[in-house]
Amino acid sequence: MTSPDAGRKGTRRRTILLVLAGLAVVLVAAAAWVGVRAVLLKAELESLVPLAADLQNAMAARDVDRVSELFGEVDAHAATAAGLSGDPVWTAAEVVPCIGANLAAARIVSVQLHSIAAAAAPLVGTLQQTDSSAGAGFDIELLSQLGGPVAETADALSAARAAFAELDTRQLVPQLGSGVQRLAAAVDLGAASVEPIAPAVQALPWILGAHGERNILVMLQNSAELRTGGGITGSFALLHADDGAITLVDQADSGEFPGLTSPIRPLPASTKALYGDRVARFVQNTSMLSDFSSTAELATAWWATRSDVVPDAVVSLDVPTIAALLAVSGPVQLPSGAELTTDNLIQRMLTDVYLSLDREQQTAFQQELTATLFSTVFSRHLDTLALVDSLTPSIEEGRISMWSSDPDVEALLSDSAFAGQRARQLAAGPGAFAVYLNDATSGKMGTFLGVSLSAGRAQCRVDGMTDVVVTATLTNNAPSDAGGALPWWVTGGGIEGVPPGDIATNLSVAAPAGAYFGGVSVGADRLQSADIEDEGFPTSSAEVTLRPGESKAVDFRFVVDLPEDVAPTILHTPLAYSPTVDVVSPGCG
Repeated sequence: MTSPDAGRKGTRRRTILLVLAGLAVVLVAAAAWVGVRAVLLKAELESLVPLAADLQNAMAARDVDRVSELFGEVDAHAATAAGLSGDPVWTAAEVVPCIGANLAAARIVSVQLHSIAAAAAPLVGTLQQTDSSAGAGFDIELLSQLGGPVAETADALSAARAAFAELDTRQLVPQLGSGVQRLAAAVDLGAASVEPIAPAVQALPWILGAHGERNILVMLQNSAELRTGGGITGSFALLHADDGAITLVDQADSGEFPGLTSPIRPLPASTKALYGDRVARFVQNTSMLSDFSSTAELATAWWATRSDVVPDAVVSLDVPTIAALLAVSGPVQLPSGAELTTDNLIQRMLTDVYLSLDREQQTAFQQELTATLFSTVFSRHLDTLALVDSLTPSIEEGRISMWSSDPDVEALLSDSAFAGQRARQLAAGPGAFAVYLNDATSGKMGTFLGVSLSAGRAQCRVDGMTDVVVTATLTNNAPSDAGGALPWWVTGGGIEGVPPGDIATNLSVAAPAGAYFGGVSVGADRLQSADIEDEGFPTSSAEVTLRPGESKAVDFRFVVDLPEDVAPTILHTPLAYSPTVDVVSPGCG
């Protein structure tokens, strides 16, 4: 006879078996459901991969209609894929070993691409409505319409890039892993193109007078004599902006601002420790500061010594940026008959002018050039898309800086690539090192200075910290007889104690916050250096002098708490010609 307890146990077992059987049916059905959807999703994602390449080509060709068509296709596939992977059954299956990572990756890719396409739709729609026959100068109405859509697209691309970066493609099946990598590369390219320009697109309508007349002080940086932000402030131009129409009001050469015995404005103690108070005693040194808001304050103070007009905005440009502008506007004909193009401008402005003209002629040429540039370029229709495309490399390289007196506009610019070298280093992440070059020759020898840079990490310590070595190799490419053959205003004439023909450079490297100083050396020889925390970055500075034909590799060593998966990267003072930048494996010596 079966006992009551045995009967109850049998009932429980049958109940459990029934529950398990029911769960099995549910799991099989769920697996089949996920499997069917995975097959469908696979087809949608595979369709996206070639579209990414087509989209890159269409954007490069600025074919807005084709871009719109392709974004529509991307959105259709991405929306379907997001819908297929968006239910709780799919999400639950993402925890299953082996297949879970693939399901999660497919869902993340689908959702992010759908978000990008949705954000980009208003931007593409606005561009499609652009009137190519618009009047001269900047299309202020188009810029005003683009601000919001560009910002939303930049945010979507940034979010997608961050989401893709967290995916470990090694856990994915090869076909999916390869597709994710290709799509991630396309998103990276899009983000790199849109993110840097978004603050300017939002700020420019205000600066260009869409909401009232503005006065813009433009600083022209001359990289024949290097400074942290690019070059000496060789000249100023005051522009008047009214609803996108730009007129040149006034201009001044640096020689019109006599040097002072005391700083025109107070300087941070760290800046004085690195460079001395000459930063604020000579107008040519205005861009030695890595924070452009501080540079703009100095520039405004200098301008106030000769004019009652208070700038609403300060903009800094260098010669390569003007060359990029000419690529859009077309060549400029000077009254003297000389034609300046995107191909010859750098040579003409940074080399020829100093070898063929005396000081007074140089000033006259510069003012003639400035007046002709602004009167000619801004009297022509400027294709907004072509302008953005041409100027993007200058933005990425820190060649264009902007400051606004309006707090809301300045808030857009203050954390962007337009806020100077310090902001660029902050945005570049924990592995970013910035190399700054400041001429100490007081001449125009910068065009003869060859620069190559490298960085590498060495795991030489038992405490888990990392040794990072940043090497700046400088070469004096001037002819052997430069001291006698070149004019004194090129060689400096020895006024700073530098023999004519030699190049003296104050070389600084700013390391990530929290880094420890490890010294500066050339080979086995230790150099005397100033080691200062400047603007939050531990910075080592040393002076290097080179004879014609001489080259020196200067090593800056730091000890940094750097994650294993973060490689050191290098930013640098914008130069007339981009230097080589390499990743190396330094020793522990």
